[in-house]
Amino acid sequence: MNLDQLDEPFAAEDIEWRIQQSGKTRDGKVWALVLAYDTNRAIMKRLDDVCGKAGWRNEYRDIPNNGGVECGISIKIDSEWVTKWDAAENTQVEAVKGGRSGAMKRAAVQWGIGRYLYNLEEGFAQISSDKKQGWHRAKLKDGTGFYWLPPSLPDWAMPALCNQPSPENTNQKSPSVDCEQILKDFSDYASKETDKKKLIER
Repeated sequence: MNLDQLDEPFAAEDIEWRIQQSGKTRDGKVWALVLAYDTNRAIMKRLDDVCGKAGWRNEYRDIPNNGGVECGISIKIDSEWVTKWDAAENTQVEAVKGGRSGAMKRAAVQWGIGRYLYNLEEGFAQISSDKKQGWHRAKLKDGTGFYWLPPSLPDWAMPALCNQPSPENTNQKSPSVDCEQILKDFSDYASKETDKKKLIER
């Protein structure tokens, strides 16, 4: 088990973006400042992949008189369980579920999972008044609706595999098949060959 693998960046599909602030400019244009977060599903899969399904566990404790919850993520290291804790407040929507989700993400950061996201700066989303496929819908406090698309992640915040050059960007070309030339060659051969058995074998 290599715990350093917990620190590796997630794929873009394992990242969710949330609007931190939004508003309008003086000329009425909508803007939205967004932040990136990892998903709990991605965290659990990372723990499964690195530690094994039986090599980690999580637990929760409610914080008395606080309305928050603590999460502890334990990893079995050399036959001993090592636990790291962190906490989060319950959310306004689905309070218990939201609080536990936030606490687990914070506890995961204690192990290095998703910690690199703290180095990401806030970014401005692309904004559109028209509905577009893959864009998210949101509203301003004044009720103005809009659609937004998060910025792209920088190369350093992507898995190493995603940063490898694609075949078309390298000097090594993939072999290509010229279907038209193959068909022409066969047609020329067929027009001259009288043995049907050879044509079938060809």
